[in-house]
Amino acid sequence: MPSIMKYRKITDKYTTYTVNDEENRITELCTINGDTYISVPDDFILANQSQKIKIVPVTMTDDLKKQIEEKSSHIQLINQRVRGKIRDKYAIEDEIKIIRNKINGVKVDKYAAYHQYVEDCIQEGNLQKAKLL
Repeated sequence: MPSIMKYRKITDKYTTYTVNDEENRITELCTINGDTYISVPDDFILANQSQKIKIVPVTMTDDLKKQIEEKSSHIQLINQRVRGKIRDKYAIEDEIKIIRNKINGVKVDKYAAYHQYVEDCIQEGNLQKAKLL
């Protein structure tokens, strides 16, 4: 499980100071109220950081997690891919028809297959998100 940390980017006349990540293993999730949130893999050690920035660990609350999920382009891309995978197999109209038939007690076998597929897609997305959050 990665660590979530935050810092404030500092910009002077010539430079914007950000996290030093020579190995490209840190994921910048989003910026909220001036704080930039990053996901740092457990096996990665932050070293040789500019003295101008201060990186601090974050205690993840439900509210903060929700804010990061709403603002993070990485999380949004995962959500988009999950929706796309579902759309590749089921058009919106097909989903509505399957759900309507389930409610009316018709063709339950189609609903079970549909429901399992959607749950599998969501689970795959959740596993990808867990690598970041």
